[in-house]
Amino acid sequence: MLRFVLQMLRWLLGAVFIFSATTKFIDPVGTSLFVDNYLATYSLEALLPASVALGVALSVAEFTLGTVLVVAVARRVVALLSLLIVAIFTVVTLLSATILPIGECGCFGEVVSLTPWGTFVKNVVLLFVAFIVWRTAKRGHVCRRDVVVLILAVALSLGINLYALNHQPLVDLMPYKVGTDLRSDVAKEREAEMLYSVLQFRNMTTGAIEEFPADATTCWLRDDLEYVDVVTHTTSADSAKYSDFRVYDTEGEDVSERLLSRAGRVAWITVYDAEAIDDECIEAIHHIYDLYPSSAVVVLSAVADVDATLFPDTDIYSIDAKTLRSINRAKVGVVVVNDGIVEYKDSL
Repeated sequence: MLRFVLQMLRWLLGAVFIFSATTKFIDPVGTSLFVDNYLATYSLEALLPASVALGVALSVAEFTLGTVLVVAVARRVVALLSLLIVAIFTVVTLLSATILPIGECGCFGEVVSLTPWGTFVKNVVLLFVAFIVWRTAKRGHVCRRDVVVLILAVALSLGINLYALNHQPLVDLMPYKVGTDLRSDVAKEREAEMLYSVLQFRNMTTGAIEEFPADATTCWLRDDLEYVDVVTHTTSADSAKYSDFRVYDTEGEDVSERLLSRAGRVAWITVYDAEAIDDECIEAIHHIYDLYPSSAVVVLSAVADVDATLFPDTDIYSIDAKTLRSINRAKVGVVVVNDGIVEYKDSL
């Protein structure tokens, strides 16, 4: 009976690793957005260009560990590695729930949403399981079967990651997935938003901008403050999905709702990386103009150096890079919106 229980615990730990890896490699770019949050929170911005690679490496490691745990390959070493990884996750999620809040952890991608404390409790339970698995694991020599299982696990997980990186996600769970009525959903969120004004003063000692409530009085009496402006901020509900969906024209005006209100099919050419526009990509862009008149094409760009000559008589709008990556994972891609509903998306 004890042997059966220990085997079930090992399978449970392995299954959690495999499930966690699967939720990541079905959408590696989506996973990288969570990695970006962690890197920014821990002041590791220098690693942001490698966030996709880090997400891929994490999912490959989780899938490989999970697979070898389930099939009992090199038990002692694998159990120790699993224990160490779960211990690191536990510490990170404790920090995320306390002194370094990060919001949604992304442990299971967009498939399962957990609060920081919920994630911490989950990891504490897994840490206990991983400790038992390690303490009861048997030592064993690496045999040919072990090597074969390891190679297959790495090859399978890495292959799926690479396929999803070169195409659209295997499963898109982001708020901008195909079938979403963006016009309706964004309008509902905008109606629920609240506006509030603050007074901005410049601290003449430090040069920093300080904000005070609009009805504050003490800030006017301080000799170290210089009045700057009255600024209006927008606050959204914690559950808001589209608070960052802000599209701006060349004058800096928010045209998000105007864009979504356009009737019929509109092709959004999304440009996350201007350097990715090669000859093949240009040919695909020309094909879009063959299918749609220029009046039914817009460009959503996360960069400032887009070659406008590639998009004649076309409105070029700017958008936050992370938001654009959520809309379309491709460096350069297209999203077709029909009466505000996402109908199609692809890479170019």
